[in-house]
Formats: sequence, structure tokens, C-alpha cells
Amino acid sequence: ADAAERVLVMGGSFIGYELAEGVSFRKKAQLTWIMRGPWFLRYVLDEEGGQLCRQMGEAQGVEFITSDEVQKFSRSNGRFLAETVNGKRVEFDVLTYGVGLDYYTEPVRDSVVKLDKGIVTDAKLRASAPDVYAAGDIAVFYDLMVERHNQMGTWDNAEAHGKVAARNMAGGDEDFFDVPTYTTTMFGSTLAVMGVTPDVQPDLESVRTYSLDEKFYRKLFFKDDRLVGAIMIGPPKGRKKLIEIMRSRQRIERPKQ
Repeated sequence: ADAAERVLVMGGSFIGYELAEGVSFRKKAQLTWIMRGPWFLRYVLDEEGGQLCRQMGEAQGVEFITSDEVQKFSRSNGRFLAETVNGKRVEFDVLTYGVGLDYYTEPVRDSVVKLDKGIVTDAKLRASAPDVYAAGDIAVFYDLMVERHNQMGTWDNAEAHGKVAARNMAGGDEDFFDVPTYTTTMFGSTLAVMGVTPDVQPDLESVRTYSLDEKFYRKLFFKDDRLVGAIMIGPPKGRKKLIEIMRSRQRIERPKQ
């Protein structure tokens, strides 16, 4: 990887982004990022958020190919070549691909444990069979924040799940309630995600503020006048306060666009 001159990243998810950011940060290779959607994180960001991400990436030398996907790989003159559905041709030395998740439910697939992509649990992370608990990515848990089942895929959430599940397995009777967070660098700036977002709960309402010139974007997500999630690009000012409001579960007046 250190000797690569051209890197191709496929996938517009968080995994695809982290691969792209990691290559870009090292400034050792020309990077091309291909995604099927019109912009990065299309189920969470709107067009303006995607535009800001692209603007910052291009300023770091990243080439974006959107609304397209690779249909063929070949090798030419000692280099690999990717050809897309829309006729783009990209030479590369190293290919990285965010392929997504396949939840490991085989040990309980033929049991009475209820499954829905992952293992369904209540708010205490108890599965439908006695003395069975689930935590982390595989848990489709009853989320008290949005009052419905939810599934999260972050280290932060998995660690918090594990603590509650362990205490309950030892005889406790604790509900899980937490605000998962994800913060990372983004092409010289910062990306922060808190709480629940539309990729896992599509019917949330939202309020957005942004400035492409100031490289700032903030989108707040609401359910029944309660703040349940947020995504921020740029300086993370106010992040802790937003998390406090989410944890309080109080109804609030929504800020204006």
C-alpha cells in the first residue's frame, strides 16, 4: 500500500469514507472514490451536505465518481483498470471496498430466538429465549430514544450495549439508553454523528443549517418534537449540548432552518 501510486475506493458508506479519508490523509497516492449514490452517505446527508463533503475532498485532491459503479476489472500495462457502467476508466494499483455487514446469526437460526436481520431484543437486551442476550451490531434492540426497534453499528454503541448486557446477565434489571456517537476527521475538517439518523430510522423529521463558504453543515433529527440525532461537518461546537438534550428526552421547540 505504501508504494501505491493510485488507489481506488468503492462504496459511499462510512466504511468507504474512512478508507478514502485514510488514503487522502497520507498524501502518498492519487485517490479515486466511486459510489453508486449521488453523494456520500446519501441516506443521512442531503444534497448540500454531500456537496460540502465533495468540495472538501476535491480540495485535498480526491477524484469523485458518483451515481456510477464498476462493471469490469482488467489489467493493462502492468496496472489494473476499472471500467464503470457509465464508461469511466480508472487505473489503480490498490483497490479498497466497503462491502457492508453480514450478521452472524447461524448459532441461533434454528432456535426460538426471534431474528430480524440480527437478534431481536427488548430494552434490557434480552432475546426472546430465556437467558439469551445480544449486544453490539447484531442486536436489533428496543431503543427507548425512538420507542421502536433499532440497530446500530458503532464501537461506541457496542461497548455501551456490552456493559448493560453484562450487568443484566449478572442479575441486573437495567434498560439500555444511550446516545451513540461517531466522530472522525473529514478531509481537513471534522465529521460528527450523534444519536439516531435516517439510515436506520427513515421517518425522522429534520432541520438543517449550512454554509459551503464557511465549510459548515449541521442537521438535527426529531421524532415527536424530541431531538434524537444530529450530524455535523465542520467545527464540533455545541456537540456536547446536543447530546445532553438527546439524553434528557424532553420535547423542545425546533430551531428554524
